[in-house]
Amino acid sequence: FRDQFGGDTAVFPVWNGTGANVVSLRALTRPYHAVLCTQHSHIQVDECGAPELHTGCKLVDLPSADARITPAQLRAAVRGIGNEHAVQPHVLSLTQTTEYGTAYSVAHLTELCGVAHELGLRVHMDGARIANAAATLGVPMRAFARDAGVDVLSFGATKNGGINAEAVLVF
Repeated sequence: FRDQFGGDTAVFPVWNGTGANVVSLRALTRPYHAVLCTQHSHIQVDECGAPELHTGCKLVDLPSADARITPAQLRAAVRGIGNEHAVQPHVLSLTQTTEYGTAYSVAHLTELCGVAHELGLRVHMDGARIANAAATLGVPMRAFARDAGVDVLSFGATKNGGINAEAVLVF
C-alpha cells in the first residue's frame, strides 16, 4: 500500500468492504454529521444501513443519473452549517468505480476534492472496485485517490478474488 500510495500512508486492515466503509466514516464523523453521497452510492445501496447504524450519521443521498456527483451539486448540497437543528455536512463519500460502472476521471475527482475541502468537508472514497477504475482510467490508483485529494480510502480487493483483503488507507 505504501509503495502504491506513499510512504506515509496509514494502513488499517479490516475484514470486509462494509467494515472498511464503516470504520472510515466513523473515524471522520460524529453523530451530528452528515455524509453526502449519491443515491446510487455503494454506502447507500449495498451496506444495509450499516454506515448510519455504526456512525450515527445521516447519509444524504443526492440524485444522479450516472451515480456521480458534480462540483456544482456538491456546492448546492452544503447548507445549514452552524444551524444546531440540522445535521452538519462533514464528509463527501464517493464510489470509484460506481454501482453503474461509471468512473470519476482524475480531473473530476481533483475538482470535487478541491470543492469539498474548500467547503470544510473531508473526502472518503469507497474503493470497492478500485482496480476496475485504475484499469478503466489507465492511471495508477494513487492518481485518482491520494493525489486527487481523497482523505480516506476504503480499499477493496474482495471483488477481485481477495479473501478478507480490505483495508482503510488514511492519507
